[in-house]
Amino acid sequence: MELELELPPNSRTVLRYDFDKGFLRYTEHPPDANRGFNIAPAIVSYKLSTTNSTADQPLFCIADAAVPQKNKECTVHVYTELFLASLPTPDFSMPYNVVSISCTILALFFGRVFNLLTRDFVVLNKE
Repeated sequence: MELELELPPNSRTVLRYDFDKGFLRYTEHPPDANRGFNIAPAIVSYKLSTTNSTADQPLFCIADAAVPQKNKECTVHVYTELFLASLPTPDFSMPYNVVSISCTILALFFGRVFNLLTRDFVVLNKE
């Protein structure tokens, strides 16, 4: 997204961007899905006229003004911070839970059957 704005001096501008959180397939998640996704930082560029007072300008603009050139504007780039977006994450422990419960039930069943097949039954005399 690119915006070009012409702002008067001493003005304030707020930009907001709405987005919907989407669902991703389980194969599209990064190794640590709970961390979120990195959104690249924004770049704000603006031009400063070199005819203004040099006290308000960055040092590299003052140095550029010393070199004679046709264009008397200095471009300043400001980089914002990285944004971390949290998306809904699936329950990655579900396959482990299913395998654990299935194996537990199978082990209990096998243990009972094995116990019944290998046990010697003895008839007690009622005397």
